[in-house]
Amino acid sequence: MNNKTYQTEINRAPSLRISHIVYGRETAGTRVKYLINPSGEGDRREIPENVVLIRWRKREMTGHSFHGCRLSPNLWRAIGRAYGNDASQICGLTPAQLESGQQIIQKDAADHHLKVPRLDILQALISALGPQKLQKILDRHLDATRFDRYGTPDLFLFARGSSEDKVAFHRLVEVKKPKERISADQHEEIEFLRSIGIPARILRLIERA
Repeated sequence: MNNKTYQTEINRAPSLRISHIVYGRETAGTRVKYLINPSGEGDRREIPENVVLIRWRKREMTGHSFHGCRLSPNLWRAIGRAYGNDASQICGLTPAQLESGQQIIQKDAADHHLKVPRLDILQALISALGPQKLQKILDRHLDATRFDRYGTPDLFLFARGSSEDKVAFHRLVEVKKPKERISADQHEEIEFLRSIGIPARILRLIERA
């Protein structure tokens, strides 16, 4: 592991304030699941990304509620196909217009393997990024020279203030099992997101017997 790669992973900011300790590893084919309970109790198991997502949603903080979703590797290309490449225009779309774009993606999903989050999550993502950061992401991922490169983090995690329907804070998170390799594209994407002011990080799980 070179120094650049090492620095990407050891920088654990931003904080998630959830446990990254997992118990009860269970393997089925290529899929690995862990108990969702951070203390190893219970019997419900999920894949690593869902474990982190569930724990985030259960966070408690006065005046806040916690939400999130898994992200498709083709997320930004899906947004470009559904809504175009002008971030300012996308950020100004009404819920009805966003929903119309979702229907476009759903109709040709089988041909293009594109997917966007459900409407409320999509609105939160666009709101959290804002036009300037979203434009930089779209310029990067809609570039034809990057057609076969991905790196989009696994999760979009965010919190809303209970007194208003706005995103209070958010995170983009790449989840890895204890010995799972992080690709060059994933490292570069985390670095890129951080460089434009987006709170992004790698979260590596630690197994306990």
